Amino acid sequence: MKKMMIRAILLIFTLSVFSFAFAEEEEEVIKAGIKYNEASARIEAFRDLPRKIEKSFYKDYLKDPNRKENIASIKNKEYEIDSRVLCPFFFKETLLSYAVTYVTEDDTTYYYNIFGNLLRFDIVEHNENYMKTIGYSRYGNLINVSISADNDEQFVYDENGKLIAHWIGEKLVSEKLFKITRRERINK
Repeated sequence: MKKMMIRAILLIFTLSVFSFAFAEEEEEVIKAGIKYNEASARIEAFRDLPRKIEKSFYKDYLKDPNRKENIASIKNKEYEIDSRVLCPFFFKETLLSYAVTYVTEDDTTYYYNIFGNLLRFDIVEHNENYMKTIGYSRYGNLINVSISADNDEQFVYDENGKLIAHWIGEKLVSEKLFKITRRERINK
């Protein structure tokens, strides 16, 4: 009887330790005062999210108004000019596209091909618990949304809420995706 009681106590203790460990692993994903997992991050990412942006919001940026100057600056490796910051994207030595963030509108980044045509734009929303980046096509349709609550972790979802990337630091972690690395994000 005494052995059975000890076994029962050990079993209960073991189960509680394992259930605590699994609960911790599931809940402790993003840390910034609030803990997120894939599902809770998705809820926050899509809360009050406009699926389409009216063209009047970005019509002045369908063509890069400073294309020639931006391309020349990129060739000279000057990425901060006047009222904007540039971020070029290369394949080997060839410029494929570039991003422009205006100082006066630092919550929006516009991405252009080398001909100055808008490819997409991102809107960044800051909250006390996280930063949300919402990507839209040149037609104003939602492409993706990401949420990150600290510098080390980020969840990225497609327009339908399907997880397409989960970053921790420089590593992409997901059973469904390849493990690749990226350079650390530039913080403002």
